[in-house]
Amino acid sequence: MIRIQDISVRFGNLSLFDGLNLHIQPGESVCIRGGSGSGKTTLLKAVLGFVPLHKGSIYVDGARLSSRTADVIRRKIAWMPQELSLPTEWVSEMIQMPFELKANRECGFSHGQLMDYFAQLGLEEALYHKRVNEISGGQRQRIMLAVAALLHKPVLIVDEPTSALDADSCLKVIAFLQARCQQGTTLLAVSHDPQFASGCHRVFNL
Repeated sequence: MIRIQDISVRFGNLSLFDGLNLHIQPGESVCIRGGSGSGKTTLLKAVLGFVPLHKGSIYVDGARLSSRTADVIRRKIAWMPQELSLPTEWVSEMIQMPFELKANRECGFSHGQLMDYFAQLGLEEALYHKRVNEISGGQRQRIMLAVAALLHKPVLIVDEPTSALDADSCLKVIAFLQARCQQGTTLLAVSHDPQFASGCHRVFNL
């Protein structure tokens, strides 16, 4: 599903992961780990086509990533960044906003399925009707993870999805993502959390 072949990225004189190779099968979960400045988030953004490659190739679902194919490839990916600030007052608006993006306009929104995902992630249904400033960072993370899954994309890319969660909530997130992979979703994640990493099929160290 994702094939990263002999890539490197450069920022001025700084070169990241020179000659990196990674192949992720459909339904597989891979956790990227590494020290600060190792390029973990940069690698995710490279797969999304947000960071240009100095050399090498990235393939998603058989299509080579390029400026011409980036939009098509992004339609196959649900992306959850570590820091997400949406200009909305209400949680319901925050949830609906991703469905208004060009890449997601063909995705159908199901309130019933969203509530099912809420339950799996330990979220109360009443959160849907709250203001964004009334919910915690951990609740926001889990809500947006539910929304990302609701897009039903074949690839899910997440950056530090448990950084604001306690141990019990982290276990719920791990179980939730494992269920998505069992249904065929390919997961590429960055996490410093060893508990989260242990719930993935593979750990890839930068």
